[in-house]
Amino acid sequence: MSNAVEQASPPEYNVTRLDFAGRDHFRYGGPPLIDVHAHVWVTREGPDAGLAQAEQFLAVAQEFDVERVWTMCPPEDIPPLRERFGPRLGFNGFMIKKPDEPDEAAYRLLDRFLSQDVGLIKFWASPRAEGDSLFRDVPWRANVIRRAWAAGVRVVMVHVADPDLLFQHRYTDRDRYGTKADHYAGLERMIQEFPDVSWIAAHMGGDPENPDHLEKLLGLYPNLSFDTSATKWQVREMSLHSQQMKRLICRYPDRFLFGSDLVTRPGLSRDHYFSRYWCQRTLLESDWRGQSPIEDPDWRRENASASPTLVGLNLPAEVLELVYRGNARRLLPS
Repeated sequence: MSNAVEQASPPEYNVTRLDFAGRDHFRYGGPPLIDVHAHVWVTREGPDAGLAQAEQFLAVAQEFDVERVWTMCPPEDIPPLRERFGPRLGFNGFMIKKPDEPDEAAYRLLDRFLSQDVGLIKFWASPRAEGDSLFRDVPWRANVIRRAWAAGVRVVMVHVADPDLLFQHRYTDRDRYGTKADHYAGLERMIQEFPDVSWIAAHMGGDPENPDHLEKLLGLYPNLSFDTSATKWQVREMSLHSQQMKRLICRYPDRFLFGSDLVTRPGLSRDHYFSRYWCQRTLLESDWRGQSPIEDPDWRRENASASPTLVGLNLPAEVLELVYRGNARRLLPS
């Protein structure tokens, strides 16, 4: 009986049993897309299995007309990925350090990434990082930027803050995590300290819940852009503010970049990758409206349904071409 129930339950990537082959609502017909935010790994599974997952993921990306993917992975993963996939992958040096590690650990990691010719670096500064979040000043991060700049790296991606729902349910200890606004104070200090760096704030700046805040940041810092990654989060919040978000992107079309945040890992099916790209393109380029096919536990905590309503922004073609490709070509090395 339990096996029958399990088989009857829809997978997390398609709780509505949607046919992902249905893409007539896709309206973009411009040049191929660039995904600026993904995590393609090899060592997590072993080289053979890892490369097989990467192959599956990139095949799906190609089906959605994604020409190039910028990935974060350990430095030792870069040579086998580069050898197998060549220019289909670009590499982003993922800078993270445990609180009890010396600052030298970060500098050694940076040197390993620089030896692999990464095109940009990324700081993961979620509240979950605790001692390493932007709620707290950590001098090693500024030193990493200086060293990367001296080596020719001109772009820094950063994960700042997290969804509002996590601050309501998980980060309730304000002495430990601060408020969401506290994390942006740290981001702004960094942008002000490094005005010549091109900054990409991942996941729609960590604040798709508040388009007015994103617009304020764009107005203050001309070297700041946002990527659209973290599909469940963006579907949930951008759909709730669809018209305001559309107006924002159309006012600043050169400040948004397409990203998925897809992560390759053992056992993922092809449809898992399909679901994220399907939702991302549906959200940005169509007027489709319906229940998102992807299960969203944060949404379900507050609502009866497994996933929120996806409301397409239906961005104009000229804006989509910048978001999907042009801005990445301008900001990131070829």
